[in-house]
Amino acid sequence: MKKEKKHWLHLYNRILSGGLVLLGFSACENNGTGADEYGTPYCRFEIKGKVQDELQQPVSDARIIVKELMENGKPSDPYYFDTVYTRKNGEFQFLDEDAGSMGKYRVVCEDTSGENKADSVELKMEPKGGKGWFRGEDSKEVDFNLKKKDE
Repeated sequence: MKKEKKHWLHLYNRILSGGLVLLGFSACENNGTGADEYGTPYCRFEIKGKVQDELQQPVSDARIIVKELMENGKPSDPYYFDTVYTRKNGEFQFLDEDAGSMGKYRVVCEDTSGENKADSVELKMEPKGGKGWFRGEDSKEVDFNLKKKDE
């Protein structure tokens, strides 16, 4: 009786194993949809440029605030933004290597010395060259020419 029970148990295990193998192969079938991936789409965006005053002199330590925007032009999160500062030669570089795929930004330039008026611009990034979850990369150059404050 014990031997007969073992025999049926082995047969049942073999049938189940064979069924799982067949199901596994059918799950791996590529029917034109591409490979399954887990995660979120991301892009690599770079915004760089130079800040000068009216006399074409570089403005050092100017604050560059970068806010990601939704399609309607409102900030994606009003409390989240990135800040970089210009170097002595007035140049700055903002790099977002894990950006969402929206790619709209508002870039605000403020003179920390208080001598010049703030300025801003909106950018639409267009990623290219991606594959899979990586949607690609884009780089834009933005130059600011700040005007003196009226006193």
